[in-house]
Amino acid sequence: MNESEIASKMIGFIEEKERQLQVNKLSVDQSRNDVVKAILDELERVTSDENQ
Repeated sequence: MNESEIASKMIGFIEEKERQLQVNKLSVDQSRNDVVKAILDELERVTSDENQ
């Protein structure tokens, strides 16, 4: 996967997480932490797939 594909995939992933956040309306701090962790985990997964 090239940088453009990674960026596009991550934008879609972040948009989906934002929609989930709006739907769930969980506590602000915990939701934010969960979303940030999910984004970082997905970025790590996508970039490690590129290295293989």
